[in-house]
Amino acid sequence: MSFRGVPCLPVRNGVQKPETELAMRMDDALHGLCQPLTVLQCRLAMGELIGGHEAMRAAIAEALAECARVNLAVKLMREMLQHELQADREMQERTR
Repeated sequence: MSFRGVPCLPVRNGVQKPETELAMRMDDALHGLCQPLTVLQCRLAMGELIGGHEAMRAAIAEALAECARVNLAVKLMREMLQHELQADREMQERTR
């Protein structure tokens, strides 16, 4: 499952180079990080502006949820890279 809820297993097609396809998927995943990072920043800033312990607690709780989204996106990017690296290793071994 991808960051946006769409399966993200790398699928190669004959039209693009694997490196180009990986770069496009990584670009999409990095773009997906922007929203939760912006929300994280805003939640914390709002808690700070509103003041008080409860406002900060709520801001921190919401910020933690956004951190989980960021961690998921990073995990998925690592999986994409690991999959490509493994595919490259297998290709190299077959050509030996």
